[in-house]
Amino acid sequence: MTTRTVIMMKNDMLALINMIKSEEGASITTFDPRRGHPLVKSYEPWLVADEFRKVLSLSKKNGWQVVYDGEPLWG
Repeated sequence: MTTRTVIMMKNDMLALINMIKSEEGASITTFDPRRGHPLVKSYEPWLVADEFRKVLSLSKKNGWQVVYDGEPLWG
């Protein structure tokens, strides 16, 4: 399984973009503090990395700055 987590900051807000990819399926989860709940979208495993890059690029264009990019931090 492959995972990637990006924590972003804009003004005094933090947001999260997470990608999970396995042989069975893939998803991208986004959490924007202006929404009340996370948004999860499912993708084909071969497509998810490109879609993740698009989501990340759009967030950066909208003024969000990356503060962490890598595997989820556990513990």
